[in-house]
Amino acid sequence: MRLAEDADLDLVEVGPHATPPVARIMDYSKYRYEQGKKQSKQKKSSGEIKEVRLSLGIGDHDWQVKIGRAQKFLDQGHKVKITLRLSGRQMLFAGKATEKIDEFRQQLGGSFESAPQRLGPRYIAIIKR
Repeated sequence: MRLAEDADLDLVEVGPHATPPVARIMDYSKYRYEQGKKQSKQKKSSGEIKEVRLSLGIGDHDWQVKIGRAQKFLDQGHKVKITLRLSGRQMLFAGKATEKIDEFRQQLGGSFESAPQRLGPRYIAIIKR
């Protein structure tokens, strides 16, 4: 304790269950700050959302490219946000938009975190592993 006081640092018990208990001389506030930064970095990287945009008239090759890209995002541990925009007369076929998004999800083999929702002219869904 005297060594910690002389160095103007804290004496922190690192291994309380060891015999004898293990203690370390360190700046405790700096240690807590670094631990908080590590935790916030883990939260950011684990829940990142990537977006894939679709349309009702998408071609077969484009569809396969989008599936591959979304599959890659899911394999990396990200969530995938599917956005399908309707324009003009396409608004009459709102049922086809949800069918298209569901077909996309089935081909990916994922599950909906949030089911397809209409937000103005767009349909949005989030897919996770």
